[in-house]
Amino acid sequence: MILLVDIGNSYLKWTVAERGGIAETRYLDYRAANFAAGLTEVWAGLAEPEAIGLAAVAAPEVVEDVLKLGRKLWPDANWLRPVSARNAFGVASAYRKPEKLGVDRWLAMIGARHAYPGANCIVDCGTAITVDFVSADGRHQGGLICPGLRLMKQALAANTHALPIAAGAGEVGLAADTDAAIDSGVLWAAAGLVETALRRQNQHYRLVLTGGDAASLAQQLAGDKVLDSQLVFKGLLHYCIAAEYGG
Repeated sequence: MILLVDIGNSYLKWTVAERGGIAETRYLDYRAANFAAGLTEVWAGLAEPEAIGLAAVAAPEVVEDVLKLGRKLWPDANWLRPVSARNAFGVASAYRKPEKLGVDRWLAMIGARHAYPGANCIVDCGTAITVDFVSADGRHQGGLICPGLRLMKQALAANTHALPIAAGAGEVGLAADTDAAIDSGVLWAAAGLVETALRRQNQHYRLVLTGGDAASLAQQLAGDKVLDSQLVFKGLLHYCIAAEYGG
């Protein structure tokens, strides 16, 4: 069994992979006061993994706390930490400094490359929204980054006198109250980014969405699309299998 761990900008997510299958994703907010106790309780109930794959873009102190906890529970487990590379697993990075590409983006591209052959536009809708284009032969064409839906709302609330952080106002469209107007506005802003990025390419790309707000954003986008909440884990599993078993 391989334990797959993804520490993002807000949440720690994990799942286990056995016989090539990936279980349901679990997650905890690592900013919560009871995070360490909660994670210890849940992880203590797991069988000892053969290996632990860890992808992290969080602050170093958060990562170190998770490493300490995991090493205490499973002192003999082999920890595998991928870093973004120039060319690996069928994906060639467009970055001049490949190590500067967020490892979650790199793993999502690897996951999409193997799960969905062909040219892909990979949109990760989390704390930030990232858009990456990968051609059918695995060449990363480059990407875009903007604030995620909640960050857009927080920016409005922090920099205006009376606008709230909208909590979700139901139907999306032209609104007759402020909460609904903000909720629809940020969704359409994100959808506009994706639609504009797709329209400006000179070939067709399959749209693959992942991340916590992927389903909400997908509803605002026309045409065919794929929703895959485990895209980063699929890429991480490819890395772990190669590192642990040479596969």
